Amino acid sequence: MKAFVFGLAGAALLSGCAIGIQPGQSPSVSYTVARDYQTVYRRAEDQADHCLRGKNAYTVQATLNRDARSGVVAVVAPLGAGIVARTELKAIDAKHTHVSQIVWGHTPWDRAALDAMRESVRLDTTVCFAYK
Repeated sequence: MKAFVFGLAGAALLSGCAIGIQPGQSPSVSYTVARDYQTVYRRAEDQADHCLRGKNAYTVQATLNRDARSGVVAVVAPLGAGIVARTELKAIDAKHTHVSQIVWGHTPWDRAALDAMRESVRLDTTVCFAYK
């Protein structure tokens, strides 16, 4: 598995293809949800851990800032090669949270993953695939 990951990273570097989210090019969504920011944070972290890590090759880095009532959950490629999925959240008030989510745009961190990330937050349950 490590050889595959290193091979993928090496091929991407040689081809000039950056691994991870590319500003202005990667699929993203922003919305407001009727949930407190801590609930949204826990759901985003759980969904990333269960659905977006691949075969445990990718890590989830999550930070909750209680003073700012905000948080970030990111899925990071091996060796810190790039962020492939990220949820940023900020409380609007005690019962509403603004959420911004973005993915790399390549399978499995594509539009389908983004839809599942959003459904997880909206439904307050871990969703790995959102069916339309």
